[in-house]
Amino acid sequence: MNIELYSIRGFTGNALKKKLEQVLAAHHMPYTIIEINHVDQFIKAGLASVPAFRIGNKVIQHPHEGDVDETVAHVMDYILTEHINAILVPVDFSEESNLAIAYAGMMAHHLGYSLTLAHVHQTLYDPISAGALDVQFLQDANKGLLEMVDKLNAEHATKGINVHVTAHLEVGETMSSLIELLERGRFELMVMATKATDNAIRRLFGTVSSGVSRNSNKPVIVVPPQTEIKFPGKVVVGFTEELLTEGTLEYILSFGSKYNVFYDFVHVTDDQHQFDVLKSRLYEKLAINRPQLTGFNIRSIQPGEVKIHEVLFKYAVEARASMVILISHHRTFMENITHSSVTKKALLNPLVPLMIIHTPVSKVKH
Repeated sequence: MNIELYSIRGFTGNALKKKLEQVLAAHHMPYTIIEINHVDQFIKAGLASVPAFRIGNKVIQHPHEGDVDETVAHVMDYILTEHINAILVPVDFSEESNLAIAYAGMMAHHLGYSLTLAHVHQTLYDPISAGALDVQFLQDANKGLLEMVDKLNAEHATKGINVHVTAHLEVGETMSSLIELLERGRFELMVMATKATDNAIRRLFGTVSSGVSRNSNKPVIVVPPQTEIKFPGKVVVGFTEELLTEGTLEYILSFGSKYNVFYDFVHVTDDQHQFDVLKSRLYEKLAINRPQLTGFNIRSIQPGEVKIHEVLFKYAVEARASMVILISHHRTFMENITHSSVTKKALLNPLVPLMIIHTPVSKVKH
């Protein structure tokens, strides 16, 4: 990725470039600074003054007689919070959420994302202390979150891992706060743990699928205990009509195209004719996206008396798959109340990491 530095050759431009290169190297961030010194390029870029950095469509100008460190800090703030897409990880300081952080860190490293650890503090009012206890809990949570982020960034720097970690502390109701944060932030997806100790987080796992599907299109990965921290080499995809929705299959294939992921498309049904029709349509879409394919299989499994999500997880374990992907379409509020979906049931007790994709798929706009 490139950062453009518009400047007239001289001390200030050189100082800005050198300082930013040092900071980028310290964060192990693979940016290249391209220096542009021609006046006609300044005019073409619509710059009112130079020196100025441009990252994508964002221009950050260095003020006349401004501080070099301050300008570089502004550039880094933008890169870390706005330009690089991130994975959002809810944190409750339990062992389970630590596993989710490790898994998300691995995913971020492979996919080129940053990591944001988010803790949502639900207000606790104690009439005896008049809120003092709640303030203490909030301060403790903030301290713990910042210490966790500092520790991870130090570990990543030592190991040469190019994943920057940031913290986000919010006060509010857990589910709605996380959904809003996921929707408004530059997050590609959310990674969550199961069986977290916090009651609010635990309740979230029963409703995250329907909640996110009503409010966001972004994928969610749920990580069960004892999950091995490795990028999935084989993925079982629950194959339904929703998989053929525009952009859904393409998103799944792009997710693993660089890492030779093998896709096992499984349709759970007793209706062979329905499977044959869907299989034919899937083949057509796979042919169009052939450059992103490294291996796949399409099969149907008869469920008998077994529930669909149990069939998929059982097959995934037997096939040694390291992830299951389910696709869920948007429903109205009333439909969510009455509908007992496969994704809702699967979220309660996943046997392997489970990715829920909500159609139509929405990616962060760069």
